[in-house]
Amino acid sequence: MPPRRFVTDSLAFILLIGFVTAVQAMSTTLTLPALPAIAREFGVAPDIAQFTLSGFLIGVASGQILSGALSDRFGRRPVLLTGLVLSVATGVGCTFASSMGLLIAMRVLQGFGCAAGMILGRAIVRDAFARDKALKAMSGIALTVSIVPMLGPPIAGMLLELMSWRAVFALLTLITTVITVLVYVKVPETLKQPDTRATDPRRILLNCTETLRNPASIGFSLMASLIYGGVFSYLAVIPFVARDSFGLSGAVAGWLIGAGSLAIWFGATLNNRLTGRWPVRRLLDLSSTLAIAGALATLAATLFVAWGPQGGTATLALIVIPAMVFSFTFGITQPTAIVMALQPLPHIAGTASALGASFQTLSGALFSSIAAALYTGTPVSMGVCMAIAGALSFSIYRSVARHYSPAHVGGK
Repeated sequence: MPPRRFVTDSLAFILLIGFVTAVQAMSTTLTLPALPAIAREFGVAPDIAQFTLSGFLIGVASGQILSGALSDRFGRRPVLLTGLVLSVATGVGCTFASSMGLLIAMRVLQGFGCAAGMILGRAIVRDAFARDKALKAMSGIALTVSIVPMLGPPIAGMLLELMSWRAVFALLTLITTVITVLVYVKVPETLKQPDTRATDPRRILLNCTETLRNPASIGFSLMASLIYGGVFSYLAVIPFVARDSFGLSGAVAGWLIGAGSLAIWFGATLNNRLTGRWPVRRLLDLSSTLAIAGALATLAATLFVAWGPQGGTATLALIVIPAMVFSFTFGITQPTAIVMALQPLPHIAGTASALGASFQTLSGALFSSIAAALYTGTPVSMGVCMAIAGALSFSIYRSVARHYSPAHVGGK
């Protein structure tokens, strides 16, 4: 007798899709506290260890468009399961990696597999729900996505106090295995009409071109992507700032990373409460304004720490609090921006979702790499990258995306 699968409008279904979508975030944030330990074991500089993050994100970006196109052709379920199995296999490879090069290679492949979770989680929501219900479902999924990385880094930090960084990757592999089994047993196919030409290279190019030419889709995607890049500037550098500027352990760095995810969770919670009550434009007006304010305040704080007295909880709080405000805005922005970016392109939702997610992931890879490469023992590189990301996101929203944001609840 085949297993009984979840009904698509059930809470259990939305929760599981939330965990599927969170695999990428978990695979990212759970490993961040381990970066200093990885650098120490392999005898490399912080920016080289950070390649385990940027390489992972590049792998994700590479896999997203392919996952979207394959899912439009063959269905969401088989492509999702293939990606999850690859994530599990490469997680084992990361756990037992014997060199920095092998670890980075495994992380790139792991990112390629994780791409299916984020992109197909979004596409499944687009398949199963109309716009207003999709907004609500995506907001609920965003809550799950923000809770998982909120809890992961502190747990990873505590593991690092007791065991090596390899235990962190072992835990990640175990969790991903459980999610894979649940998807196999419980998630139904949601694609109603496969597109037999979706994997045609010319068709992929046409679909990507159509997405790039749609100002609403590209505007909303870039708005969220740039905030994501700013958040990753913080995540990539804060473990080293905690160690070098404040003499703090990996466990404390885990809590600082978790605080960023907590802020995103609060933003997603607010989005969930306000969706359907506030118009889209009002929500995004709020988030874009808070994002630029938080980014500039973080820059000012990092300059003060670099040039002023260092050490102490109060000084660390000067950096963390405005960075949390910035992260909070990502929780507000992302679920709404995703739905609005896909809304004008329902016939190519898989490819459009993949392209938008690739922008987001590449933004994270770019800004985190720059912040790590420019890191000199102070948090200034983090502040500069966050300020640039916040300013660009604010500008794109005001000049493009805002014009396509409904000014009334339920507006088209």
